[in-house]
Amino acid sequence: MNGAGSPVARRAVTVMIYLVVLVFVLPFYWMAVLATHDNASIYHFPPPLLPGGNLSANWTRLVEVVPVLRAMGNSILVAVAHTALVLLLASLVGYGFSRFRQAPGARWMWRVLLATIFIPGLVGLIPWYVLIARLGWIDTLWPLIIPGAANGFAVFWMRQVITQTVPADLYDAARIDGASDWRTYWTVVLPLIRPGLGALGVWTFMGTWTAFQIPLIVLNSQENFTLPLALANLNTLYGQDTAAVMLGSVISVLPIFVAFLLAAKQFMAGLTAGALKG
Repeated sequence: MNGAGSPVARRAVTVMIYLVVLVFVLPFYWMAVLATHDNASIYHFPPPLLPGGNLSANWTRLVEVVPVLRAMGNSILVAVAHTALVLLLASLVGYGFSRFRQAPGARWMWRVLLATIFIPGLVGLIPWYVLIARLGWIDTLWPLIIPGAANGFAVFWMRQVITQTVPADLYDAARIDGASDWRTYWTVVLPLIRPGLGALGVWTFMGTWTAFQIPLIVLNSQENFTLPLALANLNTLYGQDTAAVMLGSVISVLPIFVAFLLAAKQFMAGLTAGALKG
């Protein structure tokens, strides 16, 4: 009998998996527990491991200092709009690169796009800011939605997904049926690449939701703050109110968990798309 497949080995692997999951989940669980206690209970030893009854008071103090609901609305608007724009542009451009690989200049443009992936974003930060200022977008949400939608990595990802997922015969069949390039993209390609779109969507949403540097540079008014930027002021304005800080952290992390859980199946399918292809 193969030892790796024995019941003892399987149980050992299962226990190891649960331990690893516990290591990753425990900090988030403890953060949620501390968000329900008062500051005195938080600093007791041993620390509390079960939820308390101070959630309402912590929420009241939090919203007195940070406009949480407005900041969350701004973050949701920015993350959803930016993610949708990235998925649209990346899938369209990736479709073009995948289908028209033999077009004049296609290889040169592909090399240029790949080169942009390796250029650090900080290199172009000053000219980017000057452009945003001339457009009149300072202290608005537009710089968080539009400029980063042209994403080299997203185009690279979608091009690889489309190339591995959509066979060339489907393009020929669509052309025989009289479908235009746009109709082929909409009715043939998009349904087949949903796992890849799901993976890219989760990755983009998480990156946009947690973005801090760009909002810090372009946003000045508190009513325009995204959630990470609004919560960054919590420590400065509220000093040692650890309970309120923990509650704000839970609020900022929760949408990411929800988004991942809703798209987990598509995300995992997208990551493994084409893995079994030769």
